[in-house]
Amino acid sequence: MTESHSSHETMIQSQKKLVVTIILVSFILTAKFIGAYTTKSLALLSDSWHLATDLISLIISWWGIRSSLKPASTKYSYGYCRYSVFTALINNVSLILISIYILYQAILRYFHPVEIAPRGMILLSVLGLMINLAIIRNLGNHSKNANVKSVFLHFMGDALSDVGVLLGGVIILLTGQHGVDTLLSAALACLILKNALRMCYECTKILLEAVPRDISIEELRDALKEIQEIVDVKDIHVWSLSMETLAMTAHICIHEANMSLYETTLHKVQHMLKEQFGIEHSAIQIENLPCSSCYHSKPDHSLGCNLCVDCTRVSTDVQKKRC
Repeated sequence: MTESHSSHETMIQSQKKLVVTIILVSFILTAKFIGAYTTKSLALLSDSWHLATDLISLIISWWGIRSSLKPASTKYSYGYCRYSVFTALINNVSLILISIYILYQAILRYFHPVEIAPRGMILLSVLGLMINLAIIRNLGNHSKNANVKSVFLHFMGDALSDVGVLLGGVIILLTGQHGVDTLLSAALACLILKNALRMCYECTKILLEAVPRDISIEELRDALKEIQEIVDVKDIHVWSLSMETLAMTAHICIHEANMSLYETTLHKVQHMLKEQFGIEHSAIQIENLPCSSCYHSKPDHSLGCNLCVDCTRVSTDVQKKRC
């Protein structure tokens, strides 16, 4: 089986896993919303809203995988990867608003406490924990896919939240301290808020085409220079099309005597990028002098380029960059 065919099959399997997860989450979400209303537990209500956003995230992840299977076109030359990033950003912004609302409700509940039915909390938290463990087991075998892995880690956190609600219900049942529910809801809201802010930051970095967190330009350049034919590497650009798809461009200088081996060198570069850095899409420009084909290296375009990482500042009457 070819690598692309295997990847395609993995994506289809991931879709199926997410469909099963969506069904399970829909069931427990309905149960917890009803339970939050009947028990008057703010912790259950906050967990229900959390599950609602989980369900939206799952649908977005499923849609993102489905969209990523569509081929690139003349209108969308990089495919449809950014669709899932943009919708994930919207989803996490809504999650931030919900977290703030839950914190607001927790403050109100602190000053105006109500009696809570702890047995309902315990029952629903146990039910939620069982379903979350089933989801974790369902997703575990395909956690190498970035979308599925993020969902897997997310539901690990949800399982811990259910453990917290369970402990809170037991404490209220044994001691009658109903304020525990308010503290739990506030803690869950802070946890959701922290994760949502982090995901918003990650999505924004992708949309701004920042260098991926796990990639170092310096380490990438050094790894390329370890290939025997390569003399120098300039003008490296690395960015994310989505959380799992990386792209790169670079100017690579090789010995003039090795120019006939440029295809062999190019294949070595592509294999190294895939195996060591996970970069599958690259555009490499082979040269026999560093930046010899760069537009900004020509005498009549010598002001430098703000997009070139290798441009250095030269002290003159005005600070300007040169390649």
